[in-house]
Amino acid sequence: MNNKPTSDDSRPLEITGDAAAPVPSFSCLVYVRKNEDGTVSGRVANLDGIEASGAGERDVLVKLTGEFKSRVAELMSAGKDVPWIEPPREREENEQIRRIPMHL
Repeated sequence: MNNKPTSDDSRPLEITGDAAAPVPSFSCLVYVRKNEDGTVSGRVANLDGIEASGAGERDVLVKLTGEFKSRVAELMSAGKDVPWIEPPREREENEQIRRIPMHL
């Protein structure tokens, strides 16, 4: 069996301009902290007004990323600029940083 590539490969790659548009991606910067009562709170540091609390970090991150994705998608579909906070808000001493890549 001959496994060598040939220079006469008649199978074109078929790359055209009809390819799907790239999916927008963004970085969701989140600060999370454990509260005295054992719950967890979090806030998005690079987009205003997105905060959540829950029984654990996973619950909080699901809420925050869902709201983040919804808000960015809504703004983009309306043709509006996303009001990113640049530079992001400062982290408080009791908060930990989570950087979450998001795709719309």
